[in-house]
Amino acid sequence: MLRVAYIDHTAKWSGGEVALFNILTNIGDQIEPLVILAEEGALAERLREKGIDVRVIPLDESIRSRGRNAVNLGAPAAAMGLLAYGRKLAPLLKQEKVDCVHTNSLKSAFYGAVAAKKAGIPLIWHIRDHIGAPYLKPVVAKAIRLMSRMLPNGVIANSHSTLNALELPRSKKTLVVYSAFAKAIGNGIGLRDQKDFNVLLVGRLANWKGQHILLEAAKRFKNDKRVKFWLAGDALFGEEAYKQELIDTMEREGLTNVSLLGHVEDIQGLMQTADLLVHTSITPEPFGQVIVEGMAAGLPVIASNEGGPVEIVVPGVTGLLIQPGDPVILANSISWMLNHPEERRTMAESGMRRVKEHFVIENTVKDIVNYYKGLLAGT
Repeated sequence: MLRVAYIDHTAKWSGGEVALFNILTNIGDQIEPLVILAEEGALAERLREKGIDVRVIPLDESIRSRGRNAVNLGAPAAAMGLLAYGRKLAPLLKQEKVDCVHTNSLKSAFYGAVAAKKAGIPLIWHIRDHIGAPYLKPVVAKAIRLMSRMLPNGVIANSHSTLNALELPRSKKTLVVYSAFAKAIGNGIGLRDQKDFNVLLVGRLANWKGQHILLEAAKRFKNDKRVKFWLAGDALFGEEAYKQELIDTMEREGLTNVSLLGHVEDIQGLMQTADLLVHTSITPEPFGQVIVEGMAAGLPVIASNEGGPVEIVVPGVTGLLIQPGDPVILANSISWMLNHPEERRTMAESGMRRVKEHFVIENTVKDIVNYYKGLLAGT
């Protein structure tokens, strides 16, 4: 059995952390996980409920919450803090006889590298972010690409789009593994109440996620009482100002057809009452885990035609791929879905089949375990 340390700087219930939870609760008996987090939170609580060994070693909040693009006078002090924190983790890795380190976020990739190197343990970076503009400043993206060549023994990416953005040499041991669905596949759109047409967007409230684009599109449907827009998710990582902008827009424009639902615990239950899932990211989405969840729940999808969604949605078969950032195109696409119920039903059925064939957790964990074995055999 391999003892693997999984390191993350946050315990918030966000996309990358949900993906990690799904992996660890389905990894099987070949891996003995040790999870090291820099804060308490939902991820730590849920993993403990599943009997997984979780250690919380606090990292100063000013460092833990520092923005990814914060290149300023405070950067050297933050870098020194991460360096010191990484050194602090190294003895624990040795004590627990860890076979390899698997980092789950960009911030943990840096201090995880310090810990792994000091402990003399192989290091794997799991990259879940698009390493490039506009998500990252060019200087930050360039630094991460350089370090990804030098520091980790191997790199896992959540899509081919994410991996390609790293521009790694072919000699680097890499794996593309999708953030897979870990629950039962739904029964399809045919079971839904057809009185209303409920359009759902799921994701944390952040400018790059494009909720403001959906609000612009929603203006076109103010007089159509059938169409309701649900925004599930809340502001995380210092994005409260953006949430307030959305609220102000809704009040100013009289968008009574839009509901901010906040954090929703039972996303699958919510999806069962929706008719359409929209995904409005205006910068390349690294993967698009919620798209897979929507397809598994029997929802046709409208998504941006950049990044990971291109690898998930088959245009005209499981949904539509559209130019990001254009509310007119989005509104026209929603109208098409509204007016073509039979095509929606066919897309829903095709989407569920696609999830079963390509995005189930069993395939994900099998690929990761085999990757560990191959990497360790070569180190």
